[in-house]
Amino acid sequence: MARPLFTDGWNSFWHLAFGLIAVWYWPLIVFFALYQLHDPFEKNIVIDFSEFFVGYGLGYLIKYRTRL
Repeated sequence: MARPLFTDGWNSFWHLAFGLIAVWYWPLIVFFALYQLHDPFEKNIVIDFSEFFVGYGLGYLIKYRTRL
């Protein structure tokens, strides 16, 4: 069974952080996807991508919905 979101410590932190950074540096999406897909039998792959895209969504809101 897959783990819940954001319960993998630093690993979850980096998934979120890379998602945030990917808004400004889009090639990171490709690198992250390739890294995650190197082991297609990983049972938490959907969770890892979910954490990444939560970070991407937050980064998008920061970049396009604020005055920063």
